[in-house]
Amino acid sequence: MNKQLNDAIERVKSLPDDRQREAAEILLDFVEDQNRDVLLTQEQIAEIERRLGDDEPFASDEEARAVIDRLTK
Repeated sequence: MNKQLNDAIERVKSLPDDRQREAAEILLDFVEDQNRDVLLTQEQIAEIERRLGDDEPFASDEEARAVIDRLTK
C-alpha cells in the first residue's frame, strides 16, 4: 500500500464511527467510478460514428475564430 494512502487510513481510524463510514463511502465511490464502463445512448453512438465518418472533421480557421470570439466576449 502507498504510504500516503496508509497514512490517510490511519488518520480515518481515529475518527468517530459516523465519520469513518462517510470516508469509506467516499473512497468506495471513487473506486467504483474507476471501474465503470462508459455507457452511451444509441443517439450518442450514432453521433460519434457520423463525426468519425466526416471527411473534414476540423473547423476552418474562420469557424474556430468565431467560436473563440463568442466564448471570450
